[in-house]
Amino acid sequence: MSISTKPKAADMLRQMGLSVYRTAYEKGMSLSAYLEQEDPSAEYRDGTDAFQRLLQEANIRVEAVPQYGIQASTFEEFNRTEQTRALIPEWMLRTWREVQTGKPFSTRSLYSTADGAAGSWERPYAEAMTARMEQQVTPAIPLSELVAITTPINAAEYRAYYLTNTDDEQLSLRRVAEGAEVPRYKLNGSDHVVNLLKYGGALEASYEMLRRQRIDKLALHVRLMAVQAEVDKVAAILDVMVNGDGNNNAPTTYALTTLDDDATAGTLTLPGWLAYKMKFANPYMLTGALAQESVALQMMLLTTGSANVPLVTVQQPSGLGAFTPINPGLRDSVALGWTSDAPAQKIVGFDRRFAIERIVDVGATITEIEQFITRQVQVLVMTEAEGYAIIDKNAINILNVNA
Repeated sequence: MSISTKPKAADMLRQMGLSVYRTAYEKGMSLSAYLEQEDPSAEYRDGTDAFQRLLQEANIRVEAVPQYGIQASTFEEFNRTEQTRALIPEWMLRTWREVQTGKPFSTRSLYSTADGAAGSWERPYAEAMTARMEQQVTPAIPLSELVAITTPINAAEYRAYYLTNTDDEQLSLRRVAEGAEVPRYKLNGSDHVVNLLKYGGALEASYEMLRRQRIDKLALHVRLMAVQAEVDKVAAILDVMVNGDGNNNAPTTYALTTLDDDATAGTLTLPGWLAYKMKFANPYMLTGALAQESVALQMMLLTTGSANVPLVTVQQPSGLGAFTPINPGLRDSVALGWTSDAPAQKIVGFDRRFAIERIVDVGATITEIEQFITRQVQVLVMTEAEGYAIIDKNAINILNVNA
């Protein structure tokens, strides 16, 4: 019989404080990941993670279950002790990350230890066998659709590395003759560092107002703040896609009238659009495109020029004489986003697998946590320091519809 020496929720709650956050961040982990390491969820069958079990132990409900008459706790319950107050920053971070990822941390609406057992006189009903999911708040253009990889660092600036080759002819891994040199690629450091910028916001309220607010209502405000931060990040990524990250890696811009001789500047045509998609040569493919609303509308209303046949029927892989292009960039749907931050009369197309690297300063968050816990201010602050670099400029191309 094995004996577990790992701390459980009650023990972890008694230890909660700034020191636990520091221990987690020194190991390069979020508090939730650290708690999971200390108290693995594999040992439980209730569908909760380690942080949720801390909330249960503290009798704090972060979500309401209206159909059962259960309300979320008020924010005042977070401030009962130093230990419960230390839970606030991670609760905010998790709520914030739900918007970034589009995935909730919880798969169930949690009950606390103060709730009656299922089937008792306090809760005379059986537990649902399926998970109860809450409606998610996500930005119109999620960063996950634009970013290839996220790199965590503990600094305010970052030097990116790029894969290059000594000869364009060597890009092809063709057969190598006996005694000939094998095609060689090289990782080179960038000439200019990528500076990280701060994103976020602060929710300020009087103590009297804040303590009476239900936690799930405050969570909604935090999610709305997170959405705005994501919108600002998309604008920053667009700037990098269009102008490069300062390392002579701005993408190629194609003029519509060059791709389609019959096109008129300012009016997108189907031949021009398809020719633009073909500029994403193997191994690249067009997976997403960003444009302003007017250009996005033209893209969605593209026709063949006869009988207003919609674009969707041109590549329909069925019927007499139909075909399916081998190039998946022509075969698959392109993810389209419209934003006023896109350049006017231009389509910014990209292959999200190779286009953008997101750099995150993991050390910036612990500073905000320390200020919150030690100063006990009634301002909920959530900030992130991020920067963006181009991985491969060939994964981004721009179509100038007005040229």
